[in-house]
Amino acid sequence: CLQKLPKDKASLWSSISCCLKAEANLPFILSSVVNILELGSIALSNSKGNPLSLALCSRIKKNMSKKGSTVTASTDADDDDEFVEAMQNLQAVDDEESDDAGNSWVGHHPDLKKMCVIDCATKRRIIPNGAPVDIDNECFFGQIMLMVRTPDADAKNDSNSLKESAKRISSYMKPKKRRFEFQFQLKLKRIPEGPTFLGCELEHGIKVGGLTKSLVNILLAMVRRINPGFHYSWGPEGAKPDEIEAGNYEKTHLSFPLEASMDRIIVSKPGEEPPKLGYELFESNESVKRRRKTGFGSVQWNLEDTYTMCLWSQYADWIKWKSMNVPGVSPFLMSRVTGQQPIYLCVYEISDCTPEEYKKSRPPHLRKQLMIFNRLEISNKEHTVGGFAGKLEESRSNRVRRGETSSQVSFGDTASVDSDFDTKSRVTVG
Repeated sequence: CLQKLPKDKASLWSSISCCLKAEANLPFILSSVVNILELGSIALSNSKGNPLSLALCSRIKKNMSKKGSTVTASTDADDDDEFVEAMQNLQAVDDEESDDAGNSWVGHHPDLKKMCVIDCATKRRIIPNGAPVDIDNECFFGQIMLMVRTPDADAKNDSNSLKESAKRISSYMKPKKRRFEFQFQLKLKRIPEGPTFLGCELEHGIKVGGLTKSLVNILLAMVRRINPGFHYSWGPEGAKPDEIEAGNYEKTHLSFPLEASMDRIIVSKPGEEPPKLGYELFESNESVKRRRKTGFGSVQWNLEDTYTMCLWSQYADWIKWKSMNVPGVSPFLMSRVTGQQPIYLCVYEISDCTPEEYKKSRPPHLRKQLMIFNRLEISNKEHTVGGFAGKLEESRSNRVRRGETSSQVSFGDTASVDSDFDTKSRVTVG
């Protein structure tokens, strides 16, 4: 990738390399950027790895310091109206620790409880490695299935007793490097008119030095040259309160055209049987290459077909909350980069802009112009605080302090630093 740069710009890497030696924190910032980019499927998914990742990490390995300062997220209190409204509408329902699809923790690997996935639209938790869960919004309806690699896929002597569906998913993951695979099957209610993106975003910014930020910007500019649809923002740093209120700002995020970022997209015509979720999804190599090269417009969206797609990565382990398998870089906690905040995966459309107009102007992804179709909050019991999971646990703790009974305070096995996951309940919206 770097070899393809014009010779007169080859000195860019020389400058970066020098700074790698001078700034101990930069190697892990760069490797983290690569990790998140891989999470968005910017790289071609193949066993040999992303050329950009390999080029960066081979150099990072040479200069990487064993010591680095921790990157922390903003600790400002989160008083977003959506959280307040969510808490006003939440109620606890005691059942058998099940989600909306009837998935129970019984028969699943206990380490799955360390992670928490919440559908931000319904404020409900999704249990991975279970049955598909229904999703419905103004743009599409269908199902989502979350498959996560559990320790038994790598340990020969794991003593946990798993039910058949959990064993099958573990066997499915075992020969693969991927740490998770999220599958979606949906039909559209309306055809998107603007460019549609898959994004990975944070509620708060990350604190990095000016030099580090400048060099990472150079790196991301290189990535954009290879992937023209790629977009990123450091967040609303410097934005005025009235701009925030009006939505004239961007959150900290990386995003990619939906058509190019999904690892598999299968289109089933009316009368055809769509692929079954929870199993391998097949798409020809020619189709995958065409989508990633073309981006916007490579999939013909309509209201009749069924679209089955998936996103996977070998670089993010949600149970361990670590970046894994990045060439030349040892596994490290994602919280060293993002702080203790959750990570959000979302699908959104930019309104008031056609794909053709977007290609010409590359406008910012302002919050007021985004139509968010689906947003998943991913957090970890041991490494994150805040978010919907944190709010739910906080509410549960407050009720405990008021002396209410366990059946009144059980809040959906929501993950947070202080949660012990002993409750038997789920979260529903009243």
